[in-house]
Amino acid sequence: MEYVVGARIHQLRTIDPGEIRLVQLVLPEEIEIAGKRYAIRDTMRPGTAFLAKPWGDRTGKYRRRMYTRSNASFNEPRVLETFINYTHRDQSDTSGWWQSEMATDWFEKGKTVEVRLQLDEERDVALVYENTKVCTPANLRLEDDGIWEGMRMVCVAFGTGITPFLSYARYLKSHNFGRKGARVGVHMTLVASVRQEGQLMLHEELVALEQQFPEHFRYQPVLTRSWPTAWAYLKGRILRVAHSMDGKDQIDISPFQTIVPDIAQSHFRVCGSVTACRQLTLGLEQEGLIPLTLRTESW
Repeated sequence: MEYVVGARIHQLRTIDPGEIRLVQLVLPEEIEIAGKRYAIRDTMRPGTAFLAKPWGDRTGKYRRRMYTRSNASFNEPRVLETFINYTHRDQSDTSGWWQSEMATDWFEKGKTVEVRLQLDEERDVALVYENTKVCTPANLRLEDDGIWEGMRMVCVAFGTGITPFLSYARYLKSHNFGRKGARVGVHMTLVASVRQEGQLMLHEELVALEQQFPEHFRYQPVLTRSWPTAWAYLKGRILRVAHSMDGKDQIDISPFQTIVPDIAQSHFRVCGSVTACRQLTLGLEQEGLIPLTLRTESW
């Protein structure tokens, strides 16, 4: 049996008008099921997704959708934050709704969106459902505590693909980037590629995080189509694609290598559109670059 609870739309903030919105859903402290009350517990791991049922703008009914979380349950339990972009416009349903005036109206009236829970009968609690409990090459669940602390991670985000890596960064910060005693801790490089400055997500927060933890966190935003005159970071695509008649694309990743020259010594994580992720991983393959580990999540 599937259990759900109504989560209030706590925040609905436009990042890029008509394109990207930040959404926060707040869960209640408990739920009653069959006359019994269960405390709601939030133990989601960074890099995982929750399941919600928003309205479908095109179909006119509620739709089940997975949303990768951008904050961390460790310091913001029961506050589910994500970024939603207007993808696949012709077939768009819920992603278009989140950009709509109807969604704004729901937010202003304090309406709720159903979020899936899982019952733990032994502990009498209801847990926020998360899409995976194990790390695989096709997901971005953060490694268990005791493992990530010794890693050197390079995370590449295309557009709203930054969402799981925001959860990483916030979780690592809450744990002092794994520094303890003589332990050096983790190092995370985050490359965030978007079309123009208005699409950067939590840019100021990430700049501040790099300034606070320069030995552990490096932030490299990239603007691919337009940029302000005083833009101090990388401009243009991080890879170049040469299409051939036989369908075998040649990928030049030299712009990316100027940012991350030590790919082979890193644990590599990529998130974004299928095309962008495929091109980047193909470019690594063509260059003969093999990271310590490679995990991608795409749509």
